[in-house]
Amino acid sequence: MLIQRLTMRASLTLTIVVMGLFGLVLALVTGEMYRQEALENQRTAMVSMLQLKTSDLLSDLESKSRDLGLMIQHGDKFQRAFNARDAGALARLMDSQFHQYFATADVIKLQKLQVFDLEFSQVAESSEGTAKLANGNVACPALIAQVRARQGRFRLLPASQLCVFADQPYYAVIVPVGGLRPRGYLQVTTDPSYSLAQIESALGMPLKMTIPPGLVLYKSKAWMPPNAMEKALVAEFTLETPVTGRVMTVAILSDIQALHEKLAMTRNMVMMVAGIITLLMIAVALLVLRNTTLRPLLALHDKLRTVQKDRTRLGETLAPDGTVEIRELAQDFNTLSTELGGLHRMLRRMAYTDTLTELPNRAHFHESLKQLTGSTLKNQKPLGLFVMDLDRFKEVNDTFGHDIGDQLLKQVGTRLKGVLRRSDNNSVSAGEENATLKEGTIIARLGGDEFAVILPDVSEANLAVNISQKFIKAMEQPFMIGMHRFHVGVSIGIALYPEHGSDPMTLLRQADIAMYQAKKTKVGYAFFDSVRDRHKLLQLTFERDLRQAIEKDSLELYYQPMIDIRTGKACCVEALVRWRYPAQDLTPPEKFIYIAEQCGLIQPLTRWVLNRAVEHCSYWRKKGFSIDVSVNLSVMNLHEPDFVDYVMDTLHRWEVAPARLSLELTEGAVMSDPKHALEVLSRLDTMGVRISIDDFGTGYSSLAYLKRLPVDEIKIDKSFVKDMKLDGNDAVIVRSTIDLAHNMSLQVVAEGVENPETLRLLISLGCDKVQGYFFSQPLPHNELIEWLGTSSWSMKQGASPAASGKKESSVVTLHRPRPEPFR
Repeated sequence: MLIQRLTMRASLTLTIVVMGLFGLVLALVTGEMYRQEALENQRTAMVSMLQLKTSDLLSDLESKSRDLGLMIQHGDKFQRAFNARDAGALARLMDSQFHQYFATADVIKLQKLQVFDLEFSQVAESSEGTAKLANGNVACPALIAQVRARQGRFRLLPASQLCVFADQPYYAVIVPVGGLRPRGYLQVTTDPSYSLAQIESALGMPLKMTIPPGLVLYKSKAWMPPNAMEKALVAEFTLETPVTGRVMTVAILSDIQALHEKLAMTRNMVMMVAGIITLLMIAVALLVLRNTTLRPLLALHDKLRTVQKDRTRLGETLAPDGTVEIRELAQDFNTLSTELGGLHRMLRRMAYTDTLTELPNRAHFHESLKQLTGSTLKNQKPLGLFVMDLDRFKEVNDTFGHDIGDQLLKQVGTRLKGVLRRSDNNSVSAGEENATLKEGTIIARLGGDEFAVILPDVSEANLAVNISQKFIKAMEQPFMIGMHRFHVGVSIGIALYPEHGSDPMTLLRQADIAMYQAKKTKVGYAFFDSVRDRHKLLQLTFERDLRQAIEKDSLELYYQPMIDIRTGKACCVEALVRWRYPAQDLTPPEKFIYIAEQCGLIQPLTRWVLNRAVEHCSYWRKKGFSIDVSVNLSVMNLHEPDFVDYVMDTLHRWEVAPARLSLELTEGAVMSDPKHALEVLSRLDTMGVRISIDDFGTGYSSLAYLKRLPVDEIKIDKSFVKDMKLDGNDAVIVRSTIDLAHNMSLQVVAEGVENPETLRLLISLGCDKVQGYFFSQPLPHNELIEWLGTSSWSMKQGASPAASGKKESSVVTLHRPRPEPFR
């Protein structure tokens, strides 16, 4: 680079010139730059916000109107009156809707309800509502013509349209009456301006709505008078339909005087930033000088001081940097350092290496142990010390001579290194010749036939035992030296730092004592202290008992019902595992699920729960109860290669349709590995199994990922639901979550419903399902059967396919759009 060829004087001159030129250029480019562009950007942003909010409110109005129409026509009284063409009864039923909570609680403003036959001849109309739509007048005749022209399955779909009738805007939604075989139509007509008035509060700006030819429907009190409009910035959005053309213009207003003040503030900020940048560039110029001259000299100085304090750093080179003179100086230093470093390593090797086995000697071993145990208590890292003595080496050495004995010691050193080769996952394994020893591992020959090993991160007795057994197994293999075969055993003493000693001498003494104890008892290995920690013993006992509980089928499943708000009846139950631990009461899952995940029992535990839950679901169907079942999964289940196959086999074994099974995962489980979760969940979704996100809102999920996952429903965590009636923030979170889920075509389950007030609030918010102690606490299987037969929340359905002798299909048709793949 050019900067590396500069002398000190040239680099200083260049720094001053660059600093002056940049200050001059910066002074010339500051000033008026973007006033008009800023205004246009502001107007564009306002139009975009207005368009998005208007579309959201109209979509919400259509959804609520459609839901109202479906609710009206599903009533038994309405069906009977419609079948009898009883116009009076139909009018009374429709009039009652104008006084219902749904229509009067600041949700929608009804203008008219009208019932037509299949030919769109009016059967009845509400007497309530605007007089402009009385006597058979319809707000949007083009909408009726559109629906009349539909054929086939399209006649089953609702239709909506925004239009103007008699100088008044209306929003009409037509809902078929009669389900899959329409027998007529119900038109819900509302005032869209009532819903669009929420734009003012949502955007925090004055609002004005007009219809052709300029009739003002609504104007905020804060709307500026005509003589002050030059101080305002107005953004308009026109609502149009292909049939009726321009229907309504919605406008919002922003005080342009405040914007001017912001622009002036921005100009001042630009000037201030320009000054700061000038100062920064001066600093940059000084930094160039420092990097080309001062820093390379300082690095050379520090390197010399480092080598002076630590001779082992000899041989380290200094990267040539800076001016030509300094780089030449650095190259001369590197040449000298390399020569001295080689000489120092040779001398150190002679002083700290056992010449026979090429392993560290006793001096090296003591120095390393001192360094590893010399840290403060705050920075202590556990390690395991293994002192070994060959059992029958003296016999070999005395009988066959020192030459054979030396070769035997060499092979012992090689085998010890082979045992401690590190695999890719950093676990201790044997026989990996191309791997390296784990950082911090020391294998030394202390003298004669005594060896020692230091292993970092060995803090538990069972790991130390596992490693010792590897040493013993390696030494049990015969040693081949020439034509001779030797069997030499080993005795190992184990001491753990800091448990068995906090200084190197104490630790080594404890390991020696343990080694002699092992040699004396001929058990192969021994710890200095054999007394185990009581907590670890209890945990091991707990793991053993849990494994036996799974194997002996002694766990229990409890079920908590979920209620479908639309029908008011139980539609599903969540399976919750319980364990009666010996000498204790019923143990909830949070006390043993974590241990199961840590000790590798989560796979058999989850499979036990899944198999039993599907078996019970099959039993309920045969008894005539149309109840689905939901099972919780762990993140570890997603990494089982045959988990999806096991789910399919279980459903086939008990003849249960995949749609009857829902699998619940938390946000954290899904987002820990979203790509892998998408792969597994997509396979389950293709089978027809429903996927649910549990404890929604308590994790850190990414909506960009969540919208691509094949999820059917989300469960709002009970921490947001139970205090909804008291905490307005919780209510806002629940409402937003429900709206978000419905916009993503997902169903919503609210957990933790404990009182009727919370239930009524969730109904008003449009929640799909609810679950909580208000309906039932978790029940064992036999009590659940009794509850299904007696509770007012349960309704025994007609005979299921299983009860009538017909098998349910194991394949379901997916109507939900497929998620996009992760990128």
